[in-house]
Amino acid sequence: MGNTFFKEKVRKLREGKNLTMEQLANAVGVTKSRVNMWENNGTVPRQDALLRLAKFFEVSTDELLGNFNFKDTNIKLNSIQRNLKKLNDSDLEKADAAMKLLFGKIWEEDEKEDHGDL
Repeated sequence: MGNTFFKEKVRKLREGKNLTMEQLANAVGVTKSRVNMWENNGTVPRQDALLRLAKFFEVSTDELLGNFNFKDTNIKLNSIQRNLKKLNDSDLEKADAAMKLLFGKIWEEDEKEDHGDL
């Protein structure tokens, strides 16, 4: 019995990028039949292929496998973090400034800890 969550997640991510199974296979260095096994049987790949798949889709392996032992808040934080990684340096500076404006006290405490000022 395969991992139902995994097979649905891989298919959803692949289709979200408008990729064929063959294109995904080429992108992560496996065969098309291997991708087919993932999506139709829920066969979980070996660790090396799982890591390449997670990196390709910019998600965690836990997210691929459905290992959600954390609250919805952490899911939101992971989503924010993934999106921040997509920003260029200029936009990242703007995001940092906006967060400081919205959550100044928290940012001040965090910066003191980072600089050893506490």
